[in-house]
Amino acid sequence: MKYVDSGCGKMPLISLIAILSISLTVNLPGLAISPIMGKLDSVFHHVTELEIQLLTVLPNLVTIPFILFSGKLCTQKNQMFILAMGLALYTLTGVLYFFADSMIELILLSCLLGVGCGLVIPLAASLISQYFVGKARTRQLGMKSGISNFTVIFATLFVGWVASISWHLSFIVYMVPIIPLCLIPFMTDTFIEKHKIEAPAPPMQPLKEPARPSEKDIAKSNATRRPANVNFHFQGKLSLHLMICAMALYFMATYGTEVVSYYLPFAMDHYHLTTGDVGVATAMFFTAATLSGFFLARIIRLVKRYTMQVALLLCVVGLFMVGVLHAYWSFILGVFIMGLGYGVVQPVIYDKTSYIAPNTAKSTAYFSYLLTCNYIGISLVPFIISGAKNLFNAHDNPNFSFIFNGCVLVAVLLVAIWKRKNFVLEADPTSYEKQLEEDAAPGSK
Repeated sequence: MKYVDSGCGKMPLISLIAILSISLTVNLPGLAISPIMGKLDSVFHHVTELEIQLLTVLPNLVTIPFILFSGKLCTQKNQMFILAMGLALYTLTGVLYFFADSMIELILLSCLLGVGCGLVIPLAASLISQYFVGKARTRQLGMKSGISNFTVIFATLFVGWVASISWHLSFIVYMVPIIPLCLIPFMTDTFIEKHKIEAPAPPMQPLKEPARPSEKDIAKSNATRRPANVNFHFQGKLSLHLMICAMALYFMATYGTEVVSYYLPFAMDHYHLTTGDVGVATAMFFTAATLSGFFLARIIRLVKRYTMQVALLLCVVGLFMVGVLHAYWSFILGVFIMGLGYGVVQPVIYDKTSYIAPNTAKSTAYFSYLLTCNYIGISLVPFIISGAKNLFNAHDNPNFSFIFNGCVLVAVLLVAIWKRKNFVLEADPTSYEKQLEEDAAPGSK
């Protein structure tokens, strides 16, 4: 049996593959519909454009409450049951899509798809958080982000190809959950504990009486907004403050860059570019995000503690390049640069949440709060942009959404520079642990 480093020993490679396979499913809801929207309009002659758009929007909206439900319900004992239930429902929905012949059936199945996906999504990140620590966890969260974004690229191309044969075949992408469903036995706590080697007790095991920071350290942490002790949850408001910061940052990064999915087709069409050009440009975003995830550890080593600031700067540059320059190459390059930035922000925020979560039992709940912000950010893009267009009377400007979101992320970047010593805005959480060691060393001030 082959093993991989978990940061606290070694665990079976097959278990890592099983856990990462969950990431194949998290970005799929609504995906199968997007490339065949025009085809459905010709198949169902008596439905409105809004009804067809609901097939894309509804899975994401329904996912939100069930992400929270999964986080609230999950414990270390029942998380495999919830995962299996979510994946089974997800797969069943994919099968039922093949027999759906009316718009109402498709809409109901879209809601059911959101339920299954919502139960699964928090566990994709929380299982990595439970079994990996330090740089090993950072590396695997980068892989998770890269895999989920790569799935979007592959599935989009696949759906575009099979849709020419039959629109029903597009829904075959919703059968992907079969893979992690079959691999569940390899990601159970029983299997991992039995086969791991050179590993101590689980690093985030709940403790009855964790050490409490001294009053002096707590006062210092309140002044610097940096945790005084690795037991984050015993520092009251500070822990809550850090989680809110992580959620706000993730929301803003998702909202700022998701404008590509909603408004890039309209902008490129305005400048007489083809739908094929739009497809290539959109794929560039997810390709760049995939590359960032796979090479996250190297990126952090290169840019070090300013990784988050550089990533946000890339998002800003990409947005303004798309909004100001209107050549085919500028759309491609701008979207690619934007994807590089978002592909770094996403897994780094996951890593921060792993540290802020007080213990294994709470990690799924904390990830559910974080990922809810992601889906809210995705859902609010058209509403916020529409309100801003009304405010600035910019309805006929195809570049407004990119320039407006660029300005929003400039404000976020300035805050990130100003608060660069905040735990959430530093790139490598392990640097905090190193600083604690230095502060505790004899002779330190």
